[in-house]
Amino acid sequence: MSIYYLCFFTAVIHLIATLSYGVRIAGARTGKVAFCLSIFNILVLVSRTSNTLLTPTLSKRVEVAVERTPDAAAAILSHDFQLLMLSASVATLVGATLIPSFQRYMTSVVGSFDRFPSLPRMVKFALSKPGIAALGSAAAVPSKANFGFLGTAYRLPWNIFTMNVIGSGLLATGVLSSLYAGVFAPELRMTTSNLSAVVNFAGTIMLFAFVDPYLSYVTDGAAKASEGDAKLRAAVFGMAGSRLLGTVLAQVLMIPGAQLIVWIAKIIPS
Repeated sequence: MSIYYLCFFTAVIHLIATLSYGVRIAGARTGKVAFCLSIFNILVLVSRTSNTLLTPTLSKRVEVAVERTPDAAAAILSHDFQLLMLSASVATLVGATLIPSFQRYMTSVVGSFDRFPSLPRMVKFALSKPGIAALGSAAAVPSKANFGFLGTAYRLPWNIFTMNVIGSGLLATGVLSSLYAGVFAPELRMTTSNLSAVVNFAGTIMLFAFVDPYLSYVTDGAAKASEGDAKLRAAVFGMAGSRLLGTVLAQVLMIPGAQLIVWIAKIIPS
């Protein structure tokens, strides 16, 4: 399969993950926070499980590459994997730009659930002519208020911002580093490929144990008080911005991460 097809699938994964932040704003504005969070979890699950679909194809590329000389394999895979992470960064940037439009559209779609109390019927409405018309009317560009996380009024806590950068970077590079480690230790490539779970676990802990509770707290605050809406929008764009930096960090971490995975694979007792 062409690397450009894989870049497209990777871009879709990261686009969905970034847009899912906008679901929280829709939840706060409609008052259906729990319902919107369930949709949020579905979107995140799609982006996470899609990585599983890419892994076999990427593994095959590694298997074919290691049959060449080590230098040739390293050059080919480094080029391919850097393209994949670049597509992740571009998709994240596009997703952040589309968050205002997406959250307005999700607000109208979630509001339709009162008329159609069924998830399949809500999806049908989203794909119907009125739903598509709502998508066109929801078009908007990010306002200056969305960048409040850079100011003092709604500054995003730097520990949350930093953990989202690191966690996003680890998740973006976990599979790629474990596969690239097969170039450094072809005889251990089955072991190294399974060690991606270690990297992904560390990233998941940061995101779901520390970052997500804070964002949920801000979402609840926005649902209870109108003045909390600006804080939530600033937090959402802070999350999107830190996620973008995380995909950039992934490009830096890929090769050192692969070398660390090789070291771990070698010290595992047989």
